[in-house]
Amino acid sequence: METDPISTTPAPTTRGRTTRVDAVAMTPWGLSDRACLDLSTAILAIGFVLIGAAGLDVSPAEGRLALATGGSPAPMGQIYGYWAPDLWPAEVLPSLALSRQMPSWRPTSEAIRWPSAIAAVLGGWLLARGMYRALGFRAGIWTAACWLGSLAMIHRSAGAGFEAMVGSPTSAGLNLILGVATVASIERRLTRGADWSAGLWASVAFLAGGWPPLLLIALVILVIGRRGASFSFRLILPVLAVAIGWSIAAIRAATAQGWASALTLPLTRGLDTSLPIAVVLLALPWSPFAAMILARSARASWPGAGRVWVKAWAQATVVALVAGTFVPGLGAPARVVALAGLVVTSAAGLDLAWKRSLPSWPRLWFQAALAGTMALWLFAMTFGSFLWIVTMPFYRPLGIAIAIMGLVVAGLGWSSLASANTRRGLVTLLIMAAGLKLAHWGYFAPEWNYRLSQGPWGRAIGQWVPRKWPIYTIHDWRQPDLMFYTGRAVRQIPGPRFLRYLPGDESRFLLLQDSEFRHWPEDAPPLSLVARFLDASGEKRVLARTPGQLPVPGQGARRQSASGAEE
Repeated sequence: METDPISTTPAPTTRGRTTRVDAVAMTPWGLSDRACLDLSTAILAIGFVLIGAAGLDVSPAEGRLALATGGSPAPMGQIYGYWAPDLWPAEVLPSLALSRQMPSWRPTSEAIRWPSAIAAVLGGWLLARGMYRALGFRAGIWTAACWLGSLAMIHRSAGAGFEAMVGSPTSAGLNLILGVATVASIERRLTRGADWSAGLWASVAFLAGGWPPLLLIALVILVIGRRGASFSFRLILPVLAVAIGWSIAAIRAATAQGWASALTLPLTRGLDTSLPIAVVLLALPWSPFAAMILARSARASWPGAGRVWVKAWAQATVVALVAGTFVPGLGAPARVVALAGLVVTSAAGLDLAWKRSLPSWPRLWFQAALAGTMALWLFAMTFGSFLWIVTMPFYRPLGIAIAIMGLVVAGLGWSSLASANTRRGLVTLLIMAAGLKLAHWGYFAPEWNYRLSQGPWGRAIGQWVPRKWPIYTIHDWRQPDLMFYTGRAVRQIPGPRFLRYLPGDESRFLLLQDSEFRHWPEDAPPLSLVARFLDASGEKRVLARTPGQLPVPGQGARRQSASGAEE
């Protein structure tokens, strides 16, 4: 007889292999608990994640990935015509494949945003299923609500908006494809042991970020020290095979120097000291309730499998926070793993609150956390709804809706605190999470796209360049999202004189800084001014071109010279 990793009862064994038999409970609606859990998770995913999933323009941190979607399948991404060792294939290929399905057959922000949204839904489904096996149906639903209804999954961006305030320059923000693959490998080890599936998920994590997620997974395994969840041949072999295959492809395509750069780049990143604060903020409004499980009296009502499951994820959270903060390169996978652990512990505490079986200390903590979270939410939403109703007519319907939700939250929350009714408090939290989603979808995303995104500036530049013609630059721009929104391929050249050696007699379009245009060398091809721009930060940009052939609009292959005479 063998023991299941999260179960305290023996599992039947057939021909040396362990099988698991889960009891299937039926709900009053004629569906099994598992089917109701999947249906509830799907509804939460649609409401919190999938609605408006592609509504936000890409952020500066996502701009490099966006540029790479204009390339071809390869062992690493390509930007400005060069290999980018920080872009791994599991991150680039989904967006690249999705961009090929677009009507225009060119990269769009939807191609960047949808893979992360799908990864967010998958992560919530995996954690909810794990919690269902450990603590039951209701705990699984709370896990899905805490994951999908958190600020992290509502936003899902790397470096834009509130993450820019809590993310350090060394962190890549939320890389959900990398993080969810790492979480899935850990979750599989905790529930089924170190089997082939755990190894395959670890292989996907390697293809999404290299060795850092593998190191984090190994640290979690060593700290948890669970029998059946340690290292095994079935765990290591897929990772080893994928790593060798990727290495061969990378050396052949990008040379040994590019392969070595991809593996050593994480070591050059500094400490991610903002990671603990960022994880707590990204898990709002649920994160304050994770402390409820610290009380031993609150954990006493859990079955053995539930205590083992929640304790393991609490340990994984601590490991991820410490390793992600102090080990260079581990910030990106550690951020999502710590977020998953915080979600699991918060959901476990909320499940206790719904049962109304809280001892005195956890009950007092629940009321204090609810009061603090509700006060912060009411302050932000009251101020926002006042501005939207009074000064922004375009957002007036949103302001009215948020104001009504604010009245409901204030009344229901006060009733919960006055009567110590924890269930009313939980309903209040759900309404608050829905309000955050509504404000993000109705106000933050359109305002980011209009005022802070590089999209308007990039599209203004791109309209001056013929379709399918590249834009050349002299230096590596710090705003890759600006270059992405031009809608043209971007190529970086070593210097101005290099233009003489490009094949063909077409006119070359260059995007330059104002100083580069004013000090253009005399021995380089002459430039003529096309347009001047001011970017989002107020810096001057100059679009210029060299003498040569230009396409004639609507004339197919007919062309004209730079002087305007048809040929």
